[in-house]
Amino acid sequence: MKKKWKVFVRAVCFVARDIPAIWPLAALTAVTEAAGPYIEIFLSAAILSELASESRSMEHLFFLAVLMAGLNFLASAFSRFCGYALETLRYLLMQHLDEAVADKAWRMDYKLLGDSKVHGQKKTINNWLYDHGMVAMVIQFQTLLQALVTIGISIALTVEFFRARAQGDGGLARFLNHWSFPVLFLVLFALAILYNNWAEGKTQKRQYRFTKDMEGYSNQRTELMKACCAEYHRGKDVRVFHEQKMLLGKFERLNDTIAGLWEKASASFRRLGVSSVLVSRLFNLFVYLAVGLKAVCRAFDVGNLLKYTGMVTQLGEGVTGLFNTARAAFENIRYLEDYFAYQDMPNRTADAVRPVSSDIRDNYEFEFRHVTFTYPGAAVPSLTDVSCRFGKGEKIAVVGRNGSGKTTLIKLLCRLYDPQEGQILLNGVDIREYRYEEYLKFFSTVFQDYCIFAFTLGENVAAESEYDRKKAVRALEGAGFGPRFRTLKDGLDTQLFKNFSEDGVELSGGEGQKVAIARCLYKDAPHAMLDEPTAALDPVAEADIYQRMNQFIRGKGAIYISHRLSSCHFCSRILVFEGGKLEEQGTHEALLEARGLYYKLWHAQAKYYQEEA
Repeated sequence: MKKKWKVFVRAVCFVARDIPAIWPLAALTAVTEAAGPYIEIFLSAAILSELASESRSMEHLFFLAVLMAGLNFLASAFSRFCGYALETLRYLLMQHLDEAVADKAWRMDYKLLGDSKVHGQKKTINNWLYDHGMVAMVIQFQTLLQALVTIGISIALTVEFFRARAQGDGGLARFLNHWSFPVLFLVLFALAILYNNWAEGKTQKRQYRFTKDMEGYSNQRTELMKACCAEYHRGKDVRVFHEQKMLLGKFERLNDTIAGLWEKASASFRRLGVSSVLVSRLFNLFVYLAVGLKAVCRAFDVGNLLKYTGMVTQLGEGVTGLFNTARAAFENIRYLEDYFAYQDMPNRTADAVRPVSSDIRDNYEFEFRHVTFTYPGAAVPSLTDVSCRFGKGEKIAVVGRNGSGKTTLIKLLCRLYDPQEGQILLNGVDIREYRYEEYLKFFSTVFQDYCIFAFTLGENVAAESEYDRKKAVRALEGAGFGPRFRTLKDGLDTQLFKNFSEDGVELSGGEGQKVAIARCLYKDAPHAMLDEPTAALDPVAEADIYQRMNQFIRGKGAIYISHRLSSCHFCSRILVFEGGKLEEQGTHEALLEARGLYYKLWHAQAKYYQEEA
């Protein structure tokens, strides 16, 4: 319970810091909405009493009617104003929570992004973010306070109701005036409230359990829908290979599973809902009977009959609302715990405090010292006991068969993962000691699975909304995108792809690679790393790109991964990987003379090109 209380207080403080006005506005809205019904109850009772009076005054009746209409209008208008303002702040809170979830995904350790459990956790939070958690907490606070105000006013009127004495000496009058009558009233009232609270609690628990049971299937369905419908570039494979039937079958099976879970849960919800409504209606029947009997025994006039009936109804709704909302608020803490568990995932890459000084940038050396790394969930290491050095000004080619560990080398260097054994050093210091954001500024990288966003061309090159336009154009020219760029009427402001604009420009695979390379050149970092940067280009275009890049990064260090061994000619050293191990390293000529693995790869590829010729 103590832990839940801490989570609740943390959430309250989070909302208060994020949107300070939301709690006072929720309180004002609650008081306004709670007081509104009593205006009508009191003034309607006064009008009815005046009508029943023998000395009734038309002027007084008119005054009461106008007063009730005016106060009702003002209360309703003010309540709506507060409600709309609160809804606006709640929507703002939703946006901020959305941003916080996305920001956490961007800041968390990269290895966690590939964890299916973490991915599912994020998807689940996104599914309920607008209906539960902190957004629901604001509504629950308003409902609780509204219920408390309603109960306070109703209790005062209930005491007045019990103190009204029935007239006459009959058994009914004596019973209504006896202490046993209010005791019976309160016992039945308590039983009705307790039952409804129990039923609501069972419903809330089953709802949460149902949500948990559903989340895996819902996430799968969302991903399947995204793959089938939202990502249009997959439509080519779906049509060419006639995958529609297979995908539809998977979708239908998921829907059947979800429908079965919902049918099972909804049957339980229906039973609890019907029984709760039945108990409430039976108690209301008793209330109307009790108030009516007191009126028959002349305990009060006909106007008060309306007032007390409305009062008891409001009291019942207030207490029911209080218990139900308190129960919902308690159950809602589970969602808050899930949210904060996600936000509290450690960002180990952010723990380092050592700065990357300008001296290091001007003269640096990286060293892999007996590095071994295994991907999470994998049984076989991707790199085993790798040791090598490279520094400023060196152009390193990394070659090897598929799955030999080439891309893993770059991922470790970028600290997307940390090795389980060994160290990666920068000027003799473990790279885990350097400030992560400063360390990443060391690299301009083009990954094999690079990403081009559906933003403008300039934003994709600069990775920013505000950027140096001349520098962006130079980077595009350096990446060989110049001829295509000059055909774009909007230049750097050209919208890429059609996700957000009907006029969006589609890029070919080779053009996309050139834009990714331009992004690397624009960053102008001390060390460039390119993983298959020209895989989608023809050999002539590839040679042109490498020549341009060498001019751009002259004097800087670079690592090139490529299956086309012809790109190794201009590199000062070549690292040859096989099965996760560094088998050979040296210059192109030295490795050919050694007649090892590189020699075999080189001649196998040369033979292919000779046959083509």
